[in-house]
Amino acid sequence: MGKGKENKIQSAIAGALQVYCQDRSLQLFPPYANQQGENLRKYCGDLFGLLDNADLIALEIKELDVAQGIFPAFDDSQHDIAMRFESLGVPLAYAYNAVETLPYHQRPQPPAWARSTLALVKRSTPTPLPGRVPSANDHESLLDWLNGPHGTNAADPFGRVHGAVTAVDDLRNGILVLLYAVPEQTLAALTPDDIIRTVNVLRNNAHLSSRQRLLLQNLMGASADVFHRFVSPAEHEERSSKPSRPRPRI
Repeated sequence: MGKGKENKIQSAIAGALQVYCQDRSLQLFPPYANQQGENLRKYCGDLFGLLDNADLIALEIKELDVAQGIFPAFDDSQHDIAMRFESLGVPLAYAYNAVETLPYHQRPQPPAWARSTLALVKRSTPTPLPGRVPSANDHESLLDWLNGPHGTNAADPFGRVHGAVTAVDDLRNGILVLLYAVPEQTLAALTPDDIIRTVNVLRNNAHLSSRQRLLLQNLMGASADVFHRFVSPAEHEERSSKPSRPRPRI
């Protein structure tokens, strides 16, 4: 159990997506384990994809022990991080196997194995997946999500940052928050140069310094507040160590 099994599920999902979506523009990117995490430069999931340069696929892969009905490698702290990104509007979801052996892994592979693999992979946003025991019947399949009105289309925001964000491996946490948590009218008001400056700050820094936060505030006004949780740990420590000001005497 564990990461090895999750890697097998991920390979099945990636292989099935590439075949099932072969008539669409699909880019897939699986970050290495050391590239994953919660800061601006990291990736908040296991597999990222772009369909038709607008629809985001962002998946945290889990292996379900079907006989016991549990995720052996469920991580509570990872789940907390996933829910924080969900609260920012990032369409990150968990994906897991609904059967012990997916059609992708059967030998020989059955006809239409890509479609049937995606039909036997369940997808759930973080909040309805509260722990090691999922209610699999309550979760739609990845196939149904792909074919339904899933609401992750970011054509307009992606159009605004086109040129600054050019490939799926650019979709680090900071860029995802920019695309999904900053109002479209704010992005629309930025000049191309300002877009590049913003993307460079979010792509090249693990955390934000006070100077970088001020820059984002100047560029985006109140919309920059969504990045406050990515403040440098040193700044958090500095602020907490400062003595509070005494109340003025009346």
